[in-house]
Amino acid sequence: MAILVIADDLTGAAEIGGMVLRFRLSVEIVHTLAVPTSKDVQILNTNTRSLKADEARSHLVELFATKSPSRWDWIYLKFDSALRGHIKDEISFYRRMFQKDSVVFCPVNPALGRVIRDGVYWVEGLPIAETDFARDPEFPIVKSGVLTAIGADSWQLATDVPIELTKDVPYIVAAAQDGEDLSRWASSPTSFGIYAGAAAFFEALLCHRVEVFDVDDNPAPVPQAPALYVCGSKYKNSLQRIGAVDADKVVYWQHIGQEREAARNICHKIDAGENVILALAPIHAVDASAVRLSMAQVVALVQQDCAVRELLIEGGATARSVLEALAIDTLVPVWEYGQGVIRNRVPHTDLNITLKPGSYPWTEKLWTF
Repeated sequence: MAILVIADDLTGAAEIGGMVLRFRLSVEIVHTLAVPTSKDVQILNTNTRSLKADEARSHLVELFATKSPSRWDWIYLKFDSALRGHIKDEISFYRRMFQKDSVVFCPVNPALGRVIRDGVYWVEGLPIAETDFARDPEFPIVKSGVLTAIGADSWQLATDVPIELTKDVPYIVAAAQDGEDLSRWASSPTSFGIYAGAAAFFEALLCHRVEVFDVDDNPAPVPQAPALYVCGSKYKNSLQRIGAVDADKVVYWQHIGQEREAARNICHKIDAGENVILALAPIHAVDASAVRLSMAQVVALVQQDCAVRELLIEGGATARSVLEALAIDTLVPVWEYGQGVIRNRVPHTDLNITLKPGSYPWTEKLWTF
């Protein structure tokens, strides 16, 4: 079996990688398809969620310029369960590129309370436009109707799986409210050209296509101190958690141009054997992409001066910037601590990188402060 998963950010790619491990399939995360793989599942992180719409289109055209879909048995498009990203444009691009008649898109994640009910996208009991996602710095979700939120009012929202597909309805959004709905869509004999959505839908598809194994009962690997936590998220829960940590263990990113000073401060703490957090200052008005690049430069300087073997990074776009700064192109997922919290090995090095989406919770064993 050869599966290609296309993810629009790095933590989303890692989340899929963690799921794949449960099914005892081999997996790797890459940022280009230039090198053929022997893995069962190849996860391509396009990183388009951190790009402007026109930049994202150009990037995708370049990525897939010479790639044939016949290399894979099936393809899944992984998007955010909070509806952020260029979802409509990218799904339309992939449908044309892979020459498919139909796409089913199911963004829900019932485990996080993210479901579709009565055409509205709900997050933990609130319409999504009434949550923190309405204040996302790059993709504010200001409408709660799921089709309107992704700019796809012409797409069809469906509660029931269609028995037959017609070419005049190429895009279907699955209005799933729970895991039972997800399973019903995933197990349907209706053959869609492309499946797309959040990680929960991919997991449901795997359950109906691949043998399920018992959960690994080996003890979870523990990050070895000193470890560097890089927190690029501005979500309330993340900021509150960092705010509760001893101030001596936190280095706040303040301004562009102060990267070396921040790196020296981090190295001083690491040399003392401490775990350290590099976090955003609570208030700043700098462009998000510029902040990510600056924080990534800090991490690169730290690795030059006092190389750590454990990086734990919160936020997909932040993680991708860090990997670019460290010239890391491939990750191999090795452990799933919890939903979306994935430990990865960097091939041919002794560096481990654990990734977590900004809006997902840390597991208590990993948050050591």
